[in-house]
Amino acid sequence: MLKDSTSGYGLVTIVLHWVCAPLIIFLFGLGIYMRGLDYYSPWYHRGPDLHIALGLLIFALMFLRLLWRKSNQNPNAIPTISQSNLWAASIVKVFLYVGVFIICISGYFITTAEGTGASFFGLFSIPASVEFSANNVDRLGAIHKYCAWGLMGIVILHAAAALFHHFVKRDKTLVRMLKPTDKAD
Repeated sequence: MLKDSTSGYGLVTIVLHWVCAPLIIFLFGLGIYMRGLDYYSPWYHRGPDLHIALGLLIFALMFLRLLWRKSNQNPNAIPTISQSNLWAASIVKVFLYVGVFIICISGYFITTAEGTGASFFGLFSIPASVEFSANNVDRLGAIHKYCAWGLMGIVILHAAAALFHHFVKRDKTLVRMLKPTDKAD
């Protein structure tokens, strides 16, 4: 029930998915909100601090997800899903993972560009590894921004596909990410 099996996803995969998904969407919204803050806003410093700490958390959780995914078997495809849909779903998953990692890494480099570490809720700090010039920070900011917007497009596509499979095709695609499999392989 904890591990994935050929019949479905286990509890660990499901929990990691449903913790990461809303956090990523929240971080996107917080990023948009922060762009409109002025210096006198109480969230002018709190927003970025929260954004950085949650970004570090997402990176760690997504890294764990990747390790967990590599150490578990993938569930078998639902028989009614076409080969082209399976291929498209695989491509979307790759873009989701790559997008999240690019956003997290570029965010870390933006945060630490001047040599100060990235704080994880004030508990500890991830030290800076490289210092960047202002031009390079601007480039990193563009990468961070456009990848975040692209990721949200992919997230919407991913969610729409899950809802389409659930309500139109009436297969078990969405249910497998909501309820752990009770069969062990």
